[in-house]
Amino acid sequence: MKVFLSTGYLALIVLLVLTNSCHHIVIVNSKAIIASRSIDIALNDSALIYGTVFFGESETVPMTSANVWIEGSSIKTISNNMGLFSLKIMPGIYSIKCLGEKYEEKFTAVLNNLSVSPNEKVEIRFFHGYIAQ
Repeated sequence: MKVFLSTGYLALIVLLVLTNSCHHIVIVNSKAIIASRSIDIALNDSALIYGTVFFGESETVPMTSANVWIEGSSIKTISNNMGLFSLKIMPGIYSIKCLGEKYEEKFTAVLNNLSVSPNEKVEIRFFHGYIAQ
């Protein structure tokens, strides 16, 4: 009888340890990359920042309703149902930010000091961070 109780308690302890270890928190950080740059004279000396917002670290799940904006300005947009966005701007140096609709500010993806020339199209890919359990 003692062996059965000891084995039962041991199994319960192992089960509790396994259950608790499966719920650790992993924070996946946000990031932004420049995917491509090109010249398009049809922009008439303005510039275009466009791209895709993805959930997580890969390019498999687009994020809808993500906020994309130029820091320090009123220029902003929201990604569509395919994660796509675009911002027509004047040439200059900008910090571009992206944040999911209901996410904490610590998961804001930022591309700092992006220099954009006249008639330039810059494609950006945002990979939005999250907390996984």
